[in-house]
Amino acid sequence: MKQLLTLTAVLAFAAVGAGVSHASSPVLYNGDLNQIGVGPQVNASPLGWGVNAFETVNGAFSDGCDSETFCNGAADPDPNGYGLFLKPFQGSTNGVNNLLSVYFYQDNPTYPGTTFTLSAYVCGQANYSGYQTGAPNFPGTGLYVAFLDGTGNVLALHQYDLIAAGLSNLGDPVPTTQFTTPIYTAPAGAVTVRAGIYMTNVWGTTGAQSLLADDFDLEATPAPGAPLFTTEPQAATAPLGGNATFSVAVSPAATSYSWTLNGQAVSGPEFSGTNSATLKITGAGTVDVGNYQAVAVNGSGGNYSSVAPLALNSLNLFPTVNLIGTIGDLYVTERSSSPSGPFTPFSTNRITMQPQRITDYTLPISPNEYYQEVFLH
Repeated sequence: MKQLLTLTAVLAFAAVGAGVSHASSPVLYNGDLNQIGVGPQVNASPLGWGVNAFETVNGAFSDGCDSETFCNGAADPDPNGYGLFLKPFQGSTNGVNNLLSVYFYQDNPTYPGTTFTLSAYVCGQANYSGYQTGAPNFPGTGLYVAFLDGTGNVLALHQYDLIAAGLSNLGDPVPTTQFTTPIYTAPAGAVTVRAGIYMTNVWGTTGAQSLLADDFDLEATPAPGAPLFTTEPQAATAPLGGNATFSVAVSPAATSYSWTLNGQAVSGPEFSGTNSATLKITGAGTVDVGNYQAVAVNGSGGNYSSVAPLALNSLNLFPTVNLIGTIGDLYVTERSSSPSGPFTPFSTNRITMQPQRITDYTLPISPNEYYQEVFLH
């Protein structure tokens, strides 16, 4: 179902909260899976995460998992948060033909010698086919950490078997048990760490047959002697055309620094100090808005700081749409500069009240913008 939405406007200051320094080194973005959007799956997927799903007969598959509120993990501080709903019932029902495999993951940069542990809250429903250890095509269920080189080749793959680790088959209603992998070390040549969960060679049974997961946490410890961040970069705001600064401190000393914006090396005449502990932005524009991260390196290895966002703090009018539907339904809101499209998704929301208003903070109000809602489920 699609319908064009009514448009109003709100007066707002675009700004973000202060950054947070961490004593530990959590790596993942959106580890609690509560930020959702349109992804590679049919239904809403957690932002920042990738999904590879395929059937043994039909190949690539786009409905292996989605975000659901009933999967919200026991450790999630947001009672209305989301969790991951993996769908073995999308495979065959006989345990032999057209089996389904799903790999859910996130990639992040790393340096050789850095060690990692991956944790997640996971539960299997009572009839989850992954418990069938004597099946003709042995199913697999686990957490995994892989290390990739600069061309995407896998240098090392570590799999942590959740069934062997005691994944409950009592039909837990939500993920209540945390599982943590052993320590894995990034080998020589590693530039990317990939971490997530998998279920392989699974199939449909009869009711209460799914795998649920939430609250992923990848903890990183740099190689001995590598720089540790004693001061993390903090979130910053600036007026349009104004200035902003990000600073870090490390111990032991770094021999070189670099900075990234949204995962890419910063570049442009507005930046100075790109190879120092202090990055300065002069005359900030909209292209400079995003997440900044410092990289510190010495002879023992490298390390990444936490991420700090930059926002432009200016008075803007933002379009707001009224989302109309049934409480509990999930919609994706799309926008276009033409009433006939094409429409581009910008927000996924579950209706919790009437009326429900969705504000498009990415776009100051325009007289030529159109919005529609598309029912997901």
